[in-house]
Amino acid sequence: MEVVKNLCNDAQVLKSIWFGKITGSTHKERLESFYGPQAHVYDHFRARFLHGRTGMLRACAREMQKLQGRKDLVWVDLGGGTGQNVETMAGICDLSLFKKVYMVDICGPLCEIARARVAKHGWTNVEVVEADVCDYKPDETYTTLVTFSYSLSMIPPFLNALDKASSYLDPAVGVLGVADFFTSLKHDKSERQHGYLTRWFWRSIFDLDNIDLGPERRQYMDYKFETVYEENHTGHIPYVPFLKVPYYIWLGRLKQ
Repeated sequence: MEVVKNLCNDAQVLKSIWFGKITGSTHKERLESFYGPQAHVYDHFRARFLHGRTGMLRACAREMQKLQGRKDLVWVDLGGGTGQNVETMAGICDLSLFKKVYMVDICGPLCEIARARVAKHGWTNVEVVEADVCDYKPDETYTTLVTFSYSLSMIPPFLNALDKASSYLDPAVGVLGVADFFTSLKHDKSERQHGYLTRWFWRSIFDLDNIDLGPERRQYMDYKFETVYEENHTGHIPYVPFLKVPYYIWLGRLKQ
């Protein structure tokens, strides 16, 4: 019965992705029209689709564990959705490593799932914040970790989002971690390079769901940050044989 339930849940997600009509005049309204119908079944499908999430969080945890003698570690997860990133991190390291964890998302239905997850696990240092990441700033002056897990490609004013995150990232030890889908520049680093058809196909496909896989985000991160860690791979899409979508894991620190 569990298999049937999972198949039905996946069908609901695929229906939203392939046939759902995205409506709304603002970014928040468009996200809620897309994710609202699938919020309660969001995680099961994407656990097999967002291949770089766990690897990125593991890499971030390694960097944070180098600072574990400090009592002021703060993590801000931007575009954190249902809070699955925090649950995944809790399986990698003890969340008490962080004085505070802020999970920020603009989508109300996803935040509701996240709040229920926090209550279920009894995390006293985790706060769910429904806000635009381009405007949000935590109470602390500086944070030690900021992450975008498959969210940066869904933020149209990504320059604003990265600049805002940079404004409260500790310039000495702070780490920015990103995992997302991508396409390369026409002439890019060899480990990122895609051919014309790959660049055109994946950018066109994801554009249907208001997801931008263009290389501009990575260009700006290369400009603003020193790379600490990077991986570039391709991963399967559930129920879509043969095709593999490019994704990356990247960590950086502010340039001094």
